[in-house]
Amino acid sequence: MDRTRTAITETVSDRTAADEHGATDATRAVLATLGERLSADRASDLAAQLPGELAAHLTEAESGQRFSEEEFVSRVDRRMDTVDLTGERAATAVLATVLEALDEEERTAVVDEFERYGFEELLGETDASADVTDRSLRER
Repeated sequence: MDRTRTAITETVSDRTAADEHGATDATRAVLATLGERLSADRASDLAAQLPGELAAHLTEAESGQRFSEEEFVSRVDRRMDTVDLTGERAATAVLATVLEALDEEERTAVVDEFERYGFEELLGETDASADVTDRSLRER
């Protein structure tokens, strides 16, 4: 998968049926919340594989906070300006898209960490082998 901000945002948009603003908003909200939950080292490793403007969201708050999957979704909901998308829908779409953009080692590390947290449901859409080059009906 292409790791540009545009490619990631377009894939999130495709997965959520949100417009570009909604997809950008969802991506920002999920990455900021993810950065709060992951350990500082894991957030930094993940940020190193994302475009700078997306990576910054992972490291903007205190990392390593302990909270539930329900609280993760709630924080995403509170951060999003868009009302057309739920926090859960945004979280599953953004996490799937970001994980597909990572190398195998980093993807495995993030998935393992999420499984330790009990956050498996948020990984439900993740299919790292998905071919996202055949985009939706949406025009490029």
